[in-house]
Amino acid sequence: MRDLLGVTLSVVLPWVAGTLAVAALRNRASERDWLLCAGYGYPIGAFATTLVMRAVSLLAPPWGLSVVAVPLALLAIGAFLLGRSGEAWNRAWTRSRDAFGAMPASLRGVLCIGVLLIAVRLAGLAAEVALRPLLPFDSWTQWSTKALVWYHYGRIVPFVSPEQWLSTSDPMRFVDSHSGYPGTVPLLQAWTALCIGHWDESLINAPWPALSCALGLAFYAQVRRVGVSPAVAALCTYLLMSLPFLDVQIALAGCADLFMAVAYGLAAMALWQWTLRRERSDAVLALIMTVVAVSLKIEGMLWALTLLPPVLVSIHRRAGLSTVALVAGAALLYVFFGPPEVEIFGYILRTRFSNVSQPLLEHLFLMDNWHLLWYLTIVMVAANYRILLTPALAPMSVTLLGGLAFVFVVFFFTSAAGGVEDESLVNRLPLHLVPALAFYLVLLWHVRRRGISPDAAVSSPPRVAGSGDEALAAGAGGSQ
Repeated sequence: MRDLLGVTLSVVLPWVAGTLAVAALRNRASERDWLLCAGYGYPIGAFATTLVMRAVSLLAPPWGLSVVAVPLALLAIGAFLLGRSGEAWNRAWTRSRDAFGAMPASLRGVLCIGVLLIAVRLAGLAAEVALRPLLPFDSWTQWSTKALVWYHYGRIVPFVSPEQWLSTSDPMRFVDSHSGYPGTVPLLQAWTALCIGHWDESLINAPWPALSCALGLAFYAQVRRVGVSPAVAALCTYLLMSLPFLDVQIALAGCADLFMAVAYGLAAMALWQWTLRRERSDAVLALIMTVVAVSLKIEGMLWALTLLPPVLVSIHRRAGLSTVALVAGAALLYVFFGPPEVEIFGYILRTRFSNVSQPLLEHLFLMDNWHLLWYLTIVMVAANYRILLTPALAPMSVTLLGGLAFVFVVFFFTSAAGGVEDESLVNRLPLHLVPALAFYLVLLWHVRRRGISPDAAVSSPPRVAGSGDEALAAGAGGSQ
């Protein structure tokens, strides 16, 4: 019972604090959806928890449950006082209730079935996390190693390279396989251990099923903001949450790839909403989730760079697309005239092409890792190629193009090609892009269904508030 209460506290307190913070942020937005606030609330609240732990470790170690929990509780109270608006919450609830009531009975059934399938799937994954011991190789060699040491010492102690560890006699310096990796994920595991009062190699992974629930809520809410009906949004959410490799990363908890996928995906979705609506809260959400992504893994900085071109495209479409073309040209020139090798964020960038297409194609198209996701991507892009760079879709198209280019370069032109050949990286890096890609496919389907003209183009989309359909129509239908 104590473990159950501790795990519940470790998830609920950051989730409530983050949800109330997002609600306060969106207090003056044109709409304040409680599902959106809850979806973004957990990753933001979890990140805030790690910031509190870092501050306590720096100023007044050791950690204690109350020392970390009290600031989070104060954050929740402060956010509630700033964002309290019963009228806004009532409007959000009334809109949801009215939308459900106005649906035909058949669509209400689809919605209920979709929600039930998602709930059953996530419950099963949560049970696997609770019962399975710490299994992933990366977890017990570079992530949970830090969490275990930091939990027992009650503060962040340094992890150094093997060379530094061998050359020092300091007993407070530690080493693992990747000592320089960021500490956000290990801090969350240490926080869970603090809440349950002891180290448990299964229960410390409670953030993984919680994060998967948050992903489902955020994805559903953002798809609904586009203008998709509740039943279709629930179906799309189920299709995302049932992807085999995504589920593997939840069930085999302990690695940071799921966190990176959620942080990058939520940042991309919020950024696209900002490009169309120009609401400050969307821009802030995108910025916060980008910071979270950078704090998770070393390559988070590279993923963050792929979110800059869509900002340029949204400010001035032609100038942004020209900049993207120049970057692509510079990359091509580097392949022909650059130095043979250069190190960037831990990757050895090479001008020599490494052909790893066979294992990549097998994992993406032949094995049961992704269902039909990549087939669907090719079909949807080919069927909608004329509207990919319309003002409504250009920012998200550029985001996905940048993400795919990043994966291509890492796999075919860096030292990570070995990770594709030995099948240790071949699915994990594309996973980072999958939530954003799923949202993009929904956009393509919805825009095509609404019949937006492929010739619609504006240099700068107008500032739009209101429903998703209104925003899409205004963003795609301006003058040249």
